[in-house]
Amino acid sequence: MTTGMRRAEVAGLRWSRVDLHAETVEIRHTYVQSKGRGLEKDTKTHQMRRVALDSETVTLLCAHKENCRDELAEVGMELTEDMFVFMGARSADATTPYPPDAISRRYKRMAARLNPPVNTHIHALRHFSATELLSAGVDLRTVAGRLGHGAGGATTLRVYAAWVAASDRKAAEILGSRLPKRKLGH
Repeated sequence: MTTGMRRAEVAGLRWSRVDLHAETVEIRHTYVQSKGRGLEKDTKTHQMRRVALDSETVTLLCAHKENCRDELAEVGMELTEDMFVFMGARSADATTPYPPDAISRRYKRMAARLNPPVNTHIHALRHFSATELLSAGVDLRTVAGRLGHGAGGATTLRVYAAWVAASDRKAAEILGSRLPKRKLGH
């Protein structure tokens, strides 16, 4: 929700790409499943991107990393930077990421417990991230960069045009309010 990452990007994220001190995450790979086999591959746009993290997300990631370290220590293993941030069932070598479909199922179960007013899915978090940023006035290029959209924001604009239009309306009203008021009847 705070990064706008795609589900496959979250699944493919390794600790070596998370800089907790600089509060950034570097997105270089995705993890997908095809015909029952897991496959690590390039991002959808075939480009690396770096996304800043907020302090609360960094705090959660620090706690998660410590938890992973403790769980691995219980089975005589050490956490390495090459391991996935979200590991699947502990395999003998702990190199299996949490499968993308399992991420979706887990999110759906969690959302059902919270009883949201609308049916939600994990991709909605990406939409939430984008719409919140756009409606807060963050420029289109920055939002597009965080989402990993190429073409200088054309995809972002196409997908989130309604939110951009709302921001444009707000901008028009702000500018209009700064103009001198005309006296009616003249």
